[in-house]
Amino acid sequence: MRLQLALLSLFVTSSAGFSARGFVKDHQQLNLKQSTTSASSSTPFHFNRKTDSALRLTLTSSSSSSSNANSSVATQSESGGSPKSEYDSIICGGGPAGLLSAIMLARTFGKEHKIALCERRADIPLSPTDETAWNDFARFYLLGIGFRGQNALKEFGIFDDFEQVSVAVNGRRDWQPGKTKIEDGNITPANKDVVSRILPRDKLVGVLHHHLVKNYADYNIDLLYGYEVDPTSFENDDDDVKVTISPCGSSDAPSIQSKTAFLLGADGSARTIANSMEEADANRMASINPLLRPFAPKPFKVTRYNDDNPRIFKSVPITIPKDWPCDLNYSARSTGSRITLEALPSTDKGDYCALLLMKPEDELAEENCDPKKLRAFFDEEFPQFGALIDDNVMQQVATKPSSALPAFRYVGPRLNMGRRTVLLGDAAHTVKPYFGLGANSAMEDVQMLGAALKESASASNEDVVPSAVELFSKRRSGDASALVMMSRNMDRPGKLFFATFLIPIILDGIFHKIAPKIFGPSNFGMFKRQDINFKQIQRKKRLDRVMQLAIIGSALTAFGMGLNQAVSLIARRLGKSRPVVGAGMAAVAFLASKLQKLVKSKRQEEATA
Repeated sequence: MRLQLALLSLFVTSSAGFSARGFVKDHQQLNLKQSTTSASSSTPFHFNRKTDSALRLTLTSSSSSSSNANSSVATQSESGGSPKSEYDSIICGGGPAGLLSAIMLARTFGKEHKIALCERRADIPLSPTDETAWNDFARFYLLGIGFRGQNALKEFGIFDDFEQVSVAVNGRRDWQPGKTKIEDGNITPANKDVVSRILPRDKLVGVLHHHLVKNYADYNIDLLYGYEVDPTSFENDDDDVKVTISPCGSSDAPSIQSKTAFLLGADGSARTIANSMEEADANRMASINPLLRPFAPKPFKVTRYNDDNPRIFKSVPITIPKDWPCDLNYSARSTGSRITLEALPSTDKGDYCALLLMKPEDELAEENCDPKKLRAFFDEEFPQFGALIDDNVMQQVATKPSSALPAFRYVGPRLNMGRRTVLLGDAAHTVKPYFGLGANSAMEDVQMLGAALKESASASNEDVVPSAVELFSKRRSGDASALVMMSRNMDRPGKLFFATFLIPIILDGIFHKIAPKIFGPSNFGMFKRQDINFKQIQRKKRLDRVMQLAIIGSALTAFGMGLNQAVSLIARRLGKSRPVVGAGMAAVAFLASKLQKLVKSKRQEEATA
């Protein structure tokens, strides 16, 4: 169990997280029509569908201005602030994947392409540059954006805005269990071609939202905050997807029946689109003659795993001393690996958000636990951090409820339903926050979907969505399942942890060092490579494992045969039976091992003295 929890010291937060902001019920509208420069240097291609060019970007929300979530705005937009009956594209979900998809579609299809983005949360995202909005460092869940996410942000022209409000992490400082002195922390520089950058998830959402508002204000985009999407029909005779767009919470606003030629499900853990796709395909299979079902295409399915190794967390704001580097991930594990502390920078001034990762049954994980017990735990296990936390903050951490990490799930065998519906991000593949793969793979999904649209456009002047949807699903569906299965293997409990993670990582380290051109590094190293996708990583590691087992099996067989011959030879020379000689050799080997350990221990004592 200690080794299993030690894995969490490699924790880099991902896209699945909690936000302290709740839903706001009343619906008000804000018109964001304003002048802008060209948002893209690329030439958009035709969508080949009729559009209404009279409308421009409008934003419908509940109670937030773009800079202050608590101020109330009640300006009526030109379009009346309500959803329309038809869009060229509808995006379900206003997180990083959803907002980046809106930018991608705008750049791809141009100003006349009608886009609706629907997000259940009613708050308009905060301004990423308003420092007063982000000074509660334990309030917001942090993301580590690596090369996958950064490449996507660069492609869509957002990286400069992102870089301005994020913090680079150039390594980690780790305290092993029982090591509590400041000088015991070992610093390991980041060995990456692209250094990860840290920011709160909500700040990334703010970056994308305000980039969209600033640079695409004269595009046909409706940002509908406080609205949800429910599919009612996937492509009937008119080749459109029909949905119901409804306000969330208590509102007098009516639900709108709308249709679209392109539905993107990027709603993360809500999974509205994915669940509807699964239900629709189950109904399709049920309508097929049982004798013909084995010959029908495999149904769309959401594979949901029960969390057999649950962890929950509480967040702790920490300001590190001035002589500590401000660009490191700080990590510590308690004795017996009861609790792991992971701290990432919220600012470049030494302000950190730390997470306490615990089992659900731990008494310190309870809401309103005893702050004295929490203080005593820090004093004993993490004194280097406990000294940085005053009693008021300790009281707040003790009384707050814990938050859960997401459970593993993925969809398959495809990411689409028909010709015009596709899933992205956590809606397609949900993982626990190891190595920052959640948000990064979600933004990579958007980048790959954009590439599929462009590739389809270059091959045909007709409606490009169906071919792009098929192409994207073919390229990315294997990655979705591979990512989740590999991540889950890193998180198995008990003996499964040794079989699916610890032993493979040891074998990878040995064989890669001996023959680096034949055997790849462990998953840790493979995830850093930019020239290989998740499915290819999975295939490579499976091939490595087969070759490793074959070599080990051959070596053990050869060793056994050689040992057998040696025992027979010695038995003949001594005139003894083979069992007696074998037992004698085993006893000698055992005594030699004990003697070696004794000599090593004596030398260490002499060196210490």
